[in-house]
Amino acid sequence: MACAPARAAGPAAPLFGKGLNSVSVFSNTYATTGANSTVFGSVLSGGVATTGAHSAVSGDIVSVGATTTGGGGSSVGGSIINGGVATTGDGSIIGGGVTSVGAATIGANSRVGGNLVSAGVATTGDTSRVAGSVKSGGAASIGANAVVGGLVEAVGAISVSASGKAGGTGSLSAAPLTVGVRTDVLTESQQISEAQKTLKSMGAGTALATTMTTDMTLYAGVFSAANLSTTAGTTLTLDGQNKGNQSWVFNIEDYLVTGASTRIVLINAGAGDSVVWNSGGYSSLGASSSFLGTILARDYISVGANTSVTGAGVSCGGVFSATSYVSTGDSAQIGGGGCLGIDNFTPPAGPGWPTLPSVPEPSSYLTLLTGLAFLGLLLRGKKRQPASA
Repeated sequence: MACAPARAAGPAAPLFGKGLNSVSVFSNTYATTGANSTVFGSVLSGGVATTGAHSAVSGDIVSVGATTTGGGGSSVGGSIINGGVATTGDGSIIGGGVTSVGAATIGANSRVGGNLVSAGVATTGDTSRVAGSVKSGGAASIGANAVVGGLVEAVGAISVSASGKAGGTGSLSAAPLTVGVRTDVLTESQQISEAQKTLKSMGAGTALATTMTTDMTLYAGVFSAANLSTTAGTTLTLDGQNKGNQSWVFNIEDYLVTGASTRIVLINAGAGDSVVWNSGGYSSLGASSSFLGTILARDYISVGANTSVTGAGVSCGGVFSATSYVSTGDSAQIGGGGCLGIDNFTPPAGPGWPTLPSVPEPSSYLTLLTGLAFLGLLLRGKKRQPASA
């Protein structure tokens, strides 16, 4: 069965500004990843952020609420920065520092590559290691055989186990942290909504059936559907025709749902290609699926167990919920090894590539979050190009 012709899509400007290039998971409420899951990029959550046992986040975890990493060797390549309580499970590895407005607890046999800064009580478990200093707005406790490379400073009492080691101790007259950690993600949420409007303004393009029951191949273009779902085992092939800088934009009025073992693959592609799914409702990806592209959803995003979400070209892709939560099942994967954040294309100079206004720099502890600047994904030219099934 042949599809109606699709508008050709030229190179796509980056979906996000530099401030969010490294973020692969954005949640307006809470974000949680299952056991043995992997996120290539950073996690930004408007509520709590939780990772499962043996999970990995290659970037930072930044949350307005509490942050908890699972035990059994979970890892965070960057830093943990949160507005609530921070807890790392036993055997966790944090490449950067831990900064928490609430209490901070480092599990036994865990490693922190930077400083541990807490406005509340700070505790390091037995045989843990903190490469930098420990600063606490309450009491500070260093466990048995634990090592702190720098000073341990606290407003309250300091307890260093007889077998523990620290670079020294000192008192603080005030909590080391009262401002500077994120208190909301309102600006980012609003900008995701604006980006969704910009994508929708590109027009209906080619209409798709609401249910994909057979394998299909689509050339680059804009596609639309009232809602879109796939049956289990379906394969959608996106063909770049070796043209380079091709983009596929799927504007879906309501929900996006894929059946188990759905596959979305990109062939004859270039590094500048992009795939964006714009869902006006929720998005739910079935278990053991292979999904390609970046998902923007107004409501929640659920990624099934053993499902991967990767970007086109060298982009990590990602999942972004404007108003709700993001949840991934066990052994799920967002992004891929060696990917370069969510964006991978720099638009050429000249007319035809306008940008949305940049966000003023907020008072944020983390410089990577100094504002989002969404660029509209634009179509270049009006040449029509057929989509084949």
